[in-house]
Amino acid sequence: MSVACGAGSPAGVDVEALERAVPALLVPEHPEMVVDVSCPTIEVDAAGPVTCSATIAGLVVPIVVYGPDEDSRMKVESEVELVMAAEVASSSETRLDADLGIDNEVGCEPVLRVARAGQSFTCTATGPDGRAHVLIATLLDGTGAFRLDPG
Repeated sequence: MSVACGAGSPAGVDVEALERAVPALLVPEHPEMVVDVSCPTIEVDAAGPVTCSATIAGLVVPIVVYGPDEDSRMKVESEVELVMAAEVASSSETRLDADLGIDNEVGCEPVLRVARAGQSFTCTATGPDGRAHVLIATLLDGTGAFRLDPG
């Protein structure tokens, strides 16, 4: 993912402002899932990108900051892939409906996870009779593939 924001001054970059802006820039639909952003001092005339870190959905991940450019804009990138709970719920619902032959409604939380093996979502599947069953969707790799187990 890649985003840009305006930040800069003649002597250096306002790192605190940049750190405050990163959550909304990286995950605009759920900035509350990005915490503990930390960047070193960034000099305006320094060559090359600077590596920062942030905690996204409980995992510390690297963030690369480029700039500022001639318009005092910073570019923020992270190679991290995110898996959204809504996608897991939809796939789980499709699997359960096909396997059980009945319509289920599935909801999962938290709202997102970093696509890394072992990360998990807690899902609730509700059948047409209103009975709810807890399931755990565990990510198998960095592509978002997951295993669904009884909770």
